[in-house]
Amino acid sequence: MYTIWEAAVSNIIQPEVQRYIRGLLPPRDNIFLEMEQEARAKVIPIVEPEVGHLLYWLALTQKSTRVLEIGTAIGYSTLWIAKAVLPQGGEITTLEINPPRAAAAAGYFKKAGVAHKIKLIQGDAREILFQLSGSYDFIFLDAAKGKYLEFLNKCLELLQPGGILVAEDVLMRGMVVSGEADKRRNKTAVARLQSYLATVTKLPELETIILPVGDGVAVSTKKDNKIT
Repeated sequence: MYTIWEAAVSNIIQPEVQRYIRGLLPPRDNIFLEMEQEARAKVIPIVEPEVGHLLYWLALTQKSTRVLEIGTAIGYSTLWIAKAVLPQGGEITTLEINPPRAAAAAGYFKKAGVAHKIKLIQGDAREILFQLSGSYDFIFLDAAKGKYLEFLNKCLELLQPGGILVAEDVLMRGMVVSGEADKRRNKTAVARLQSYLATVTKLPELETIILPVGDGVAVSTKKDNKIT
């Protein structure tokens, strides 16, 4: 029987491979296990544990200190990133359109003792994102899949040279690879994700790698203009 994650990614990697990889991960804190249980019970989309650990590893090795997350859900991915960023005095801004999920995330942040270090903004990223200024060294994009391309230019504007942009669910249960959507409403999202991947892999200011982990992750690094 597939778990909530295995059902989503079985067209990308074999479930037994996923289980093996997940079995090698370090033990997760109880708060992550609690959030995973809520996500299963309420069918809330959160990143897979191995993707959470990837986010942690990327932020840790990049020594990220200023993070923007677009799509909080209940804060599962936020707390993975926080494990790497907050002990170093970093800060996280995260955007969530769904009020109940934003409220749940706020509760988990408080329970984890990090609510005062995370700026949670409840509202539509299509409006809020374009009001942001400053720079970030780590941006995690996990919003509506059909909006990734729409958000890309603004993300690049906010991303400092040497920073990374991580986009989640870019293979969309394998549909982006096959080009075939399981539902009519997913056709647009599939086409736009294909365009997003074609764009980020060709932009001269980015170096991008696509990882078949979870439901597909695209990691893009913004080149330093001083490097030729």
